[in-house]
Amino acid sequence: MAEHTDDHNHEFEDEEIIVLEDEDGKEHNFVLGEVITVDETDYAILLPIDEDVEEGVIFRIDGEEDDQMILSEIEDDAEWEKVVSKYNELDDDEDFDEE
Repeated sequence: MAEHTDDHNHEFEDEEIIVLEDEDGKEHNFVLGEVITVDETDYAILLPIDEDVEEGVIFRIDGEEDDQMILSEIEDDAEWEKVVSKYNELDDDEDFDEE
């Protein structure tokens, strides 16, 4: 489960920091990169701001509680593939638009 904090990294002063704990209990800081919708379900693309984390992560948004997103891991392989495919499609479209 994700936890929001008011601590701010100097590069992301206007962004809300999302703290995720890995399997070893170490905390890592992320910001919300974007929200994409696949089959009427929203997914959060979280981008790392810690130097020791190289990749972003994707979580399903399962509603809100107290103005905070409830994030859930995607455990179904078929759902994961759909979301990654949609993200890659959007990323390819952005790359094309920038040229």
